[in-house]
Amino acid sequence: MAKSFNLRQRAILVLLMKFLLKGSCLILLALIISVGLPICFFATRECLANSSYDNSHLDISGMKIAAGYPIQPAPLLPAPRLMVAPSTSSGNLQQSPTLVPTSIPDNSDLPLKTNKLEKSDQIPSNAPNRSGTKDEKRKEEVTIEYDTSLAPIRNQPGLSVVHAMNEALMNSPRAAAIRAELGITRANYAYASQGVNPVMFNDRSPVSEQVFRLGPTLPIDGPWKLLFRMLATKRLVEQTKIDLLTTLWRLRADVRRAYVEVVVAQETLKTLTELYDLSSKLLLVAQKRFHAGDVPELDFLKARLANSQNEVELGVGKKRVLRSYQQLNVIMGKSVDDSVNVPGLPGFIGKSADFHISAEKSEILPDFDRDVPAVSHFIDIAFDNRLELKSLDARLKVNSANLRNAYGNIIPTAYLTLGVSSSNNPTAGPKLTSFFYTLNAEMPMSNWHQGDIFTYKATAKQLHYQIGAQRNVVIGEVAGAYQNLIAQREKIRLYQDHVLSDSYQVARLARRSYEVGESDITSTLQAQQANVQIRGQYLDAVTSYAQAFTNLEQSSGLPLQ
Repeated sequence: MAKSFNLRQRAILVLLMKFLLKGSCLILLALIISVGLPICFFATRECLANSSYDNSHLDISGMKIAAGYPIQPAPLLPAPRLMVAPSTSSGNLQQSPTLVPTSIPDNSDLPLKTNKLEKSDQIPSNAPNRSGTKDEKRKEEVTIEYDTSLAPIRNQPGLSVVHAMNEALMNSPRAAAIRAELGITRANYAYASQGVNPVMFNDRSPVSEQVFRLGPTLPIDGPWKLLFRMLATKRLVEQTKIDLLTTLWRLRADVRRAYVEVVVAQETLKTLTELYDLSSKLLLVAQKRFHAGDVPELDFLKARLANSQNEVELGVGKKRVLRSYQQLNVIMGKSVDDSVNVPGLPGFIGKSADFHISAEKSEILPDFDRDVPAVSHFIDIAFDNRLELKSLDARLKVNSANLRNAYGNIIPTAYLTLGVSSSNNPTAGPKLTSFFYTLNAEMPMSNWHQGDIFTYKATAKQLHYQIGAQRNVVIGEVAGAYQNLIAQREKIRLYQDHVLSDSYQVARLARRSYEVGESDITSTLQAQQANVQIRGQYLDAVTSYAQAFTNLEQSSGLPLQ
């Protein structure tokens, strides 16, 4: 009777434990599902929202790499508003001012085109309606780094610097390689979604204990860990976008430098061609006077030597132009053999037919009708728009997300093993078959991720100092580029005012004086060489001005005009 009562008691206890354990498992499962599913859904939605775009979409809070000049001014800055004038009957656009820094437009509805640039600068009147289908809007959203609605300065036929930068940002393999790097960073979403795999548990002792256990070992990981990993990856992708925009911004500067090299090479070739024509004419005059007995043979030999030297320099100038064309084609993603039509600089040689200082404007030369703003104006713009400063801010957010992830990892991952247990119960039996469970959890006593926590805290402190250091670097770069630009601007002003014209007139009168026999060949050749030297110095000043302008634009973080 007592033995039967004990067996009944044991059976009731086993049933009660089964019920309690089953209820506990259900409660634990329900808790994991109720808390984990919403968090996993939110994290998955964030992952899909940040990974479904095309690799060419590099848009952070409205930031775009614009090859041309923005239409809207920078917010909270006293820069004047630049608006594209409506097309006239001839389709020409109003000329934009010079050296007026403005802000990249934050309006996401700006027309961003994926096709190649048209040969004309006119904005078509039959532009597509923005209220298109959802697929059309999606296609437009995944295109950035250029905005073909921005109007360049155009008063001459040919390739403008704005179109050259647009072509490079759209078609250059370098830009494509930069944009493709974003996909590598987005792959971290897949890493962030990885979790701990379950383990199959099998425990068998067929001889001694005659026990057989079989079941899965399930990891119980906090759902907040997945959320923190997803948010940290999102911050990292945003920082990567800014870094890639910084690289594209530098590529834009390389295109401008290649374009300036084409212009300067063309003007140098023009100068060398004019010098060669003058030396050829001078050689003919010296030859005639030598045959007539007016001058000694030495004058004829000097004229022939000067003409031969100019011929050699002319050949070198042609090769330089060809090399500059090829470099510009390569950086724009075109074939090296494609034709290039870049407008030249206006002439400044007095009353000749090439003198158009009042009628022509150039994207390379300064516009003296407008004053350059103060250096503090460009420093304020740089503080608001430098991508290096934005990248440091993004690194702070990444570090903060990693710190939260480190705090979340303090709570360890537990492992719950559930399964079937069968024992022969030696030596007398009977054989018992029931369930079993095992719970293993790490105790965070000596390792609570303190290394990561203190590292991220120290990194946050260093990044704040780094931001101050970067602002100091920005001030130095803007100030240096600004002073160089002002100096070269004044130098170009003097050359255009009277130096080029006076040099041209001196060389012309010296040649004329030799033709009528009032001067010797030496003074005539010296005057021609001085004229070429002055025009070479002028082109050096133009190159230095363009370099200073590019540096100021790069240090300001916005397209300038």
